[in-house]
Amino acid sequence: MAFVDAPAAPPFAGAQAARWPGHGRRRMPPLDARRARGPDHSAAAGGPPRRRGECTALGPPAAHVGAFASVCASGDRAAADRPVAQLRAEGHDTDSVMVDLVGPAALLLGREWEEDRRSFVDVTLGLVLMHEIIHTMGYEYRDGPKQAGRVRRVMLASAPGSQHVLGLSIVSEFFRKAGWQVVLEVSPSAAELCHAVKNEWFDLVGLSVSVDAQLPTLGALVGKLKAASRNAAMPVLLGGPVFTLAPQQAERFGAQAICVDAREAVDTALALVAR
Repeated sequence: MAFVDAPAAPPFAGAQAARWPGHGRRRMPPLDARRARGPDHSAAAGGPPRRRGECTALGPPAAHVGAFASVCASGDRAAADRPVAQLRAEGHDTDSVMVDLVGPAALLLGREWEEDRRSFVDVTLGLVLMHEIIHTMGYEYRDGPKQAGRVRRVMLASAPGSQHVLGLSIVSEFFRKAGWQVVLEVSPSAAELCHAVKNEWFDLVGLSVSVDAQLPTLGALVGKLKAASRNAAMPVLLGGPVFTLAPQQAERFGAQAICVDAREAVDTALALVAR
């Protein structure tokens, strides 16, 4: 299933179940909130408490990850919107808010779920709200290109076996603002991804990989996509949480580059399609 320029796909689709020692049968939250472990933001509370009526600067987005994650898990959209609006008012662009605040907050919810500090409902509710906020930022704050140019097309997809949709949503916003037409492909199998690139022309394919168990078959997937593509010279850009855990070489998987920072994805893509 493909979403053209529609980054707000539900993160809870296809949630898995697994048995964990000592916990019985539990539903696992979406992979948006699992596996990759960044800095521990669980103690972040957004700075010192404010006095009634006082309005202080929030400072960098990364300082408020813990407080933002908690608000999102509570399902309070209005409360979650307030720090985003204030950060924007203080001069932080949407790129920084998405990458330094929303992304780490999703990972924090996953870590808290693994440590039994959040329920499945908390995590799912929080991720749904984060998707809504990303969608709003992408379409409300128009920071896109002001000049006409040739429209490039990119297909962004998760490697089969994962549902790392939030990260793809953030990356899709960077491409969209740069003037690309984005197809967000949510497919459970390599065959469906190959069918997509066979039916439509793409200047680039970006694959998000969530867990290291997907790495052994990643090279074969990249090879199949290139063989099936209508664009014989289509480059493949890899990203996702698994590449933050240990250095990897793109050539190992038959890809052209690996990018772990959404803010660098478009520049990396442009360099690849210009070759």
